[in-house]
Amino acid sequence: MAAALGFAGVLYRAILLALDVPPANSDEGTAGLAALHIGEGRHWPTFFYGQDYMGTFYSYLAAPLVQVFGTQWWVLRLPALAMYAVFLLLVFRLTRTLYTPWFAVFVTAVMALGSDRVLKDQMIGVGGYSDVATAVAGLMLASALLALQPDKRRTTFAVWGLLAGYIVWTHWLALPYVVVAALLVAWVSRSALTLRRVALAVCGFVLGAAPLLWFNLHHANSLSVLLSLSGATEPAAWPDRLYGAVLLGLPLSSGMCAPSRCATWQMWWGPAYLTLMVVAAVVALVAIRRADPGERRVQAGRLALLAGAALTLAAYVASSSSAVTPIESARYLHYAMVSLPAVLWPLWVGLTPLAGRAGARTFGDGEAARGSMAGSARRGVIPAIGCVALLGGIVASLLVATGQLSAYRSHYADKADEERQLLDRLRAAGLTDVYSEYWTCNRLAYRSAEQVRCAVLDDNLMPGFDRYRPYRDQVRQAERVAYVLPESSTMSGTFARSTPAGVDVISLEVVAGYRVYLCRQSPQPN
Repeated sequence: MAAALGFAGVLYRAILLALDVPPANSDEGTAGLAALHIGEGRHWPTFFYGQDYMGTFYSYLAAPLVQVFGTQWWVLRLPALAMYAVFLLLVFRLTRTLYTPWFAVFVTAVMALGSDRVLKDQMIGVGGYSDVATAVAGLMLASALLALQPDKRRTTFAVWGLLAGYIVWTHWLALPYVVVAALLVAWVSRSALTLRRVALAVCGFVLGAAPLLWFNLHHANSLSVLLSLSGATEPAAWPDRLYGAVLLGLPLSSGMCAPSRCATWQMWWGPAYLTLMVVAAVVALVAIRRADPGERRVQAGRLALLAGAALTLAAYVASSSSAVTPIESARYLHYAMVSLPAVLWPLWVGLTPLAGRAGARTFGDGEAARGSMAGSARRGVIPAIGCVALLGGIVASLLVATGQLSAYRSHYADKADEERQLLDRLRAAGLTDVYSEYWTCNRLAYRSAEQVRCAVLDDNLMPGFDRYRPYRDQVRQAERVAYVLPESSTMSGTFARSTPAGVDVISLEVVAGYRVYLCRQSPQPN
């Protein structure tokens, strides 16, 4: 049953991938350029261009595909689709290990659905999200296995270290899970932590984090860069942070909302999420104090999942992004999807009076049940009906959000068509050097396989944030350039009022929502 549901989830995403849904962005274009350069043997980046954080392993995975199939968006997203399939498998195995088989099937069904925000995090080929979420799921599964069977899993320590190191190299937003995984293994498996096993974990970690360690030894300090970008010290009212994180961030990242917005009726999941998390944590803490050693390890694994989600949410609230850009920044809560089974578990246990022994936890094949929350207290029929209603509301909300994305598909298809029209027009005019805004530039460069080079401008037509700096120098030296400016943008109005010095406008054409100014410019020195 889980395999069938998982296949449906993969097929759903594969269809959307073929339809260019969700739409690409310039960050994805940057990852695509890195994959193109890696495949050609031109560059071997440790981090994505223009930043000293977020490892580029995803681009290394995509590089051979880009060389074989070309610079299509679906090609860049194939590794993300494969990562999603592995993610489903790991979450199913993790849920089955710490909870029950049929609950693991239900979680797989939930994960198979996909709203706009969830699909963007899982499918956009930018790296740092689909791959790290998969690594987090693998890390928590390895931690659970070490907690439950520490004497039988020596090589798991090496795998655990490798995944932890990979996460540290690739995206530090997932560090809360590395911390709780380390605490879980250290506390539960402390009697089995021999020098050899610790050495295996350390060697695995060093191998996984090797690119980061090498970069910091020879170049910049990634920690200082990340701290400067965290936004924790930027001004933002705490009510706005909580609103953005709880009422918007949790529903968006859990798959409850429509594309780029969250209706008021869809915000209920934020408070419900926190309530369920508290209930699950209290039950796990009580069980740890009263249960036998075997069950205590199970409850510790569940508590670790809850702690990872809580720390991730706390870090997001501490960042001003939760208040300033809550819709787009909800992606920072994506890794908490790994903890969704722990949050939903109290509702599943509440079904016990209606489902008989369905809530009893079993571990392994043929092993005796170790007990669970289902057996710790009697449940009345009325609370069970309430749990059914709440679970039904969750599934209904997920289905509605998934349907809203499907209904929005035509809008995204129009965006893909406009991108193709713009590129075709630039190619037909023989334009290879252009100026544009950040969210356009690297999309054009990747999709054209660098037939179009693009330099970024800000709203005042001054040099902007060029992720791949050589483009700026190449465009500045060109005599014939195009200014590709979104029609409704501030920069388009600025250009209409006053062209930059040394630039003569030859013609103006409106293409796919852009004002395309064909210009001559005086080549500028670097």
